[in-house]
Amino acid sequence: MNDAAGEFEQAERCLRSCKLLLADDDSLGAVNRLYYALYHAACAALTHRGVEIPKTHSGLIARFGETFVKPGILPSFLGRLLNQAEHQRLLSDYSDDQPDPGLLPDLMTQAEAFLSAIHSLISD
Repeated sequence: MNDAAGEFEQAERCLRSCKLLLADDDSLGAVNRLYYALYHAACAALTHRGVEIPKTHSGLIARFGETFVKPGILPSFLGRLLNQAEHQRLLSDYSDDQPDPGLLPDLMTQAEAFLSAIHSLISD
């Protein structure tokens, strides 16, 4: 995907999948989809600004922070959320640790705010 609208559609799809997995008590799958919703939303924002998408997840998170959080375009909690979601995804995908199911409702609420902020940004 290389256009902002396509990336944002993918973000919305991932968030819908996250909600379905959460309703099915699949916290591992929900964390994965939640992170990728944020990932694709961040890609949409960067693409909209004409910024090249880094090849690594950590590079994307850093570039998002440099482009939108540091200059104050988006609030810092959105950058922290992207980091936190990646950390939870790495735990759930690559270790024996389970994500804390108590975190998921709050992360979902924050993810919805993240997508809303990105939607406003790319709709201008």
